Amino acid sequence: MARPVVSKAQMEKRIARFGKMKPQSGLYDEAMGIPREAYELMAAKTLYLLMAPETLGGPMAQQPAIVGPNSMSVIIARCPPGDKPLLHAHNHTVENFMCLTGRFRIRWGDQGENDVDLEPFDMISVPPGIVRQFENVTDQDALLLVIISGQGDKDFDDLEMPADVTRMMRDRFGQDVLDRYKKIGVSWQDA
Repeated sequence: MARPVVSKAQMEKRIARFGKMKPQSGLYDEAMGIPREAYELMAAKTLYLLMAPETLGGPMAQQPAIVGPNSMSVIIARCPPGDKPLLHAHNHTVENFMCLTGRFRIRWGDQGENDVDLEPFDMISVPPGIVRQFENVTDQDALLLVIISGQGDKDFDDLEMPADVTRMMRDRFGQDVLDRYKKIGVSWQDA
C-alpha cells in the first residue's frame, strides 16, 4: 500500500505555533460582542485553541490553530495565580486536564465540594454531566492542557452553567450577554 505524501507546506497547516496564537477571549470580544471580562470570568484568563474541528460549536471554538477531527478539541489554559473558570458542566463531552506547569486544583460536585490537586504531568478525566472547575493554586502563571472529547460537533454545544452562576452573570453583565452565550452553545440554569 502506498503511503500518502505530505509536503512541508501542507504539514505547516498542521502545526500550532504557540507563540503566534491569539487568546480565545479576544476573538469573542471581536466576533460575538461578549465582553472580554465576561469571557475570562467564565472560561479562564487566557485560553489558546490548539486544535478543533472547523465546524465545532461551543464557547471555546473560534479559529483553531489546527483543524482537527470532529470529536476533539485541544486547549492550553495559561492561568495567573488564583485564576479559574466558573463552576460549569459539560453534559455530552469528557473534559480531560493535564497540569503542565505549576499546580492546579480540580473541583467537582454541584458546589465544587470535592477537590484534588494536580502536579506537573498529572492528569484527570471528568465525565459528562459533572459540575467542575480548575484553579491555579500557585503564586505564578501556570499552564494546563485541556482535551475535550465527544462523538461529534453537536456534543460540544453542551456547556451548562449552574443557577447561582446564572444569577451572578446576569447581575454583572445583563441578560444580553447571557443570550449571546446561548448562541454559541451555553445553557443557563434558571436562577
